[in-house]
Amino acid sequence: MKNYLFWITVFLYLVSGGWVKADNWTLSVGGGAIVHETPWKDMPVQYAVLPYIDAEYGRWHFGMQSGIFQYRLSDEQWPVALSAGLDYRDEGYDSMFNFNDDLSDDPVFDGYHAPDGEVAARLDMNWQHLSATVSQDVSDKSKGTSASLIYMYPVYQGNRGVQVKLGGGFRWLSDKYADYLYGINGDNINPAQGRFAYQADAATNYQASVQLIYPFAAQWAVNAQLTHERLDDSIKQSPLVDVTSTTQFMLFVTYRKF
Repeated sequence: MKNYLFWITVFLYLVSGGWVKADNWTLSVGGGAIVHETPWKDMPVQYAVLPYIDAEYGRWHFGMQSGIFQYRLSDEQWPVALSAGLDYRDEGYDSMFNFNDDLSDDPVFDGYHAPDGEVAARLDMNWQHLSATVSQDVSDKSKGTSASLIYMYPVYQGNRGVQVKLGGGFRWLSDKYADYLYGINGDNINPAQGRFAYQADAATNYQASVQLIYPFAAQWAVNAQLTHERLDDSIKQSPLVDVTSTTQFMLFVTYRKF
């Protein structure tokens, strides 16, 4: 999280200092809050107040929704939008995206060595209300793959741009990636702490989401989303996990500059 804030500061400094011409960018800036449950045993609910930035320059895209960066492969006239880039994945215990300073008090994590974050190549596809993402480790950490397919349908669209979307989909983790996050191997095996040897299989988590987009001025909007994710048995059976599902709520206020 500190790295994310650092790069936001650098980007805003370049814009304000004239090193990057803001007129050539499409920018969305703002801030908001995230509240997120994790699957880990006895882990406090995570929460944070964060800045928000999403920037587009020609075919390049940066910001919270784009990982490290994305480059648009498809022409604007294409019905399907394709982009590729790099992302930073860190979904393990003691992730940099665990917003609270306090971690779990469960003894299963005493002496546990959490997996490192990793750089991943990422391919995104968007078509109408459907979006898909495939991510592959390229930093020689998990050597694993993750993928998601999400469909969000606008069940209500108001005259002023108000939208309510309902939908869902799934996230798939390859056996290597699932085991990297939830498996117990090597020096992490310690039966005295409840960390018995465990090898996770490939996992599919199913999601349901509701999203509200509420423009309250010409370039200002509130974006809120609630997502519930049901965990695969391969994850639930890990000695590190004690829940069957997780929930995340996000609320951001943004200003979009064209």
